Amino acid sequence: MTSVRVILAALLAAGLAVLAVLNWQDVTIRLGGNRFLDIKLPLFVAAIVALVALPMGILGYAQRALLERRIGRLSRQLEKAEADLAQARIELLRPPAPAGTPPAPADTPGPPAPGLPPPSFPQAAPPPGA
Repeated sequence: MTSVRVILAALLAAGLAVLAVLNWQDVTIRLGGNRFLDIKLPLFVAAIVALVALPMGILGYAQRALLERRIGRLSRQLEKAEADLAQARIELLRPPAPAGTPPAPADTPGPPAPGLPPPSFPQAAPPPGA
């Protein structure tokens, strides 16, 4: 496949060289006002092609850089999701606690709400008839 590309590139270069030699004539370009520029036609065409290719190359480079950043961000998110999934699998495969043991307390109680006595104080019984 590489040799086919080399042959096609050589044929294209040879064709462009023949076209440049056959069209090697002066072209007058008006630069504005009373100023003119005489330039050979193949050089003028090459300059125009270069002026068009430069912004397109910059645009392609910028787009590629943005896509590489996006791929990197998505790759990091995927690694984090895989780690979370592995942790979830470990949790699911852990054997259940024996039936006779009480479950571990979820949290230790925090401080009581303001204005309420702590839970260790005995609460008064409600008055009868209330």
